[in-house]
Amino acid sequence: MTTSNLQATLIGNIAILLWSALALFTTQAKLVPPMLLLTLTFGVASLLFLLVYFVKNELKTSWQQTPKSAMFMGGLGFYFYHFFYFYAFQHAPPVEAGLIAYLWPLLIVLMAGMTKGNSLSWTHLVGAIIAFAGTGIMLQSKGQAINLDSTSFHWTGYAAAFSCALIWSSYSVANRRFQTVPSSAVLWYCLITTLLAGVSHLSLEDPNWSFPITTWMAILGLGLGPVGVAFFCWDMGVKKGNLSLLGVLSYTAPALSTAWLGLFTDTQLTTGQIIACLLITAGALFASLMPRLNLKNKKMPLASNKTKGI
Repeated sequence: MTTSNLQATLIGNIAILLWSALALFTTQAKLVPPMLLLTLTFGVASLLFLLVYFVKNELKTSWQQTPKSAMFMGGLGFYFYHFFYFYAFQHAPPVEAGLIAYLWPLLIVLMAGMTKGNSLSWTHLVGAIIAFAGTGIMLQSKGQAINLDSTSFHWTGYAAAFSCALIWSSYSVANRRFQTVPSSAVLWYCLITTLLAGVSHLSLEDPNWSFPITTWMAILGLGLGPVGVAFFCWDMGVKKGNLSLLGVLSYTAPALSTAWLGLFTDTQLTTGQIIACLLITAGALFASLMPRLNLKNKKMPLASNKTKGI
């Protein structure tokens, strides 16, 4: 892994860390209708990026260097992922919907092996399977206190949840084709998402802006972090970093999310959730460390032969 590739991968991990706070902020913004929440949070993110790139005098160059195809792919990807995500949780049991939606890291790992300049090793696959098993255990643990009728089928909700996984993994892998596009292009993605979400809110939801100050603080936090800076970091990571590794490390997001809820809310962590967090962390570490250990082992005999020849 080159230095620039490593740096981009580390930046991509910042997005995963920020996304882990999504549930914590969302619990504080539960009074806001989904499409309005999407409008407001992406509106905050858009204003943030506008201000940053205006100060850096890069708005014009960003517009000129971002192909319209990239703008529409990013904007539509952001919008439809969140649209289907909200729909899934409204039309299917949250445990199953969450598990299906969180297939996207696994899909990224598998898809990334087919992209140019990316390799898919057996350690990535094993790490992904371990982490995915941990995610399933954790989501099941969250749902133990909920009385769900497991015999009922909510096919539209399940289909929407799978659409989330497919949309985000496909976007992340396809975004690799736009490596020369500056990450400032995220600004245009956020603006398109804001406009589409605003139209959806006016069409589908009753207008209501009377929220307590804590809710507005949560909206601001979401817009600046998980919905703002996170997308910029992810854009840079998937374009120039190790895509397979990022896909596996994405499994740390639900583990960290559970930890934040346990630390900063009244949520009590169950034994199953703790075991799941350990499995997810182990899977991510296995996928990230084992390839390096294998590489070192392969180099050792070469060094030994060279010593013998001296």
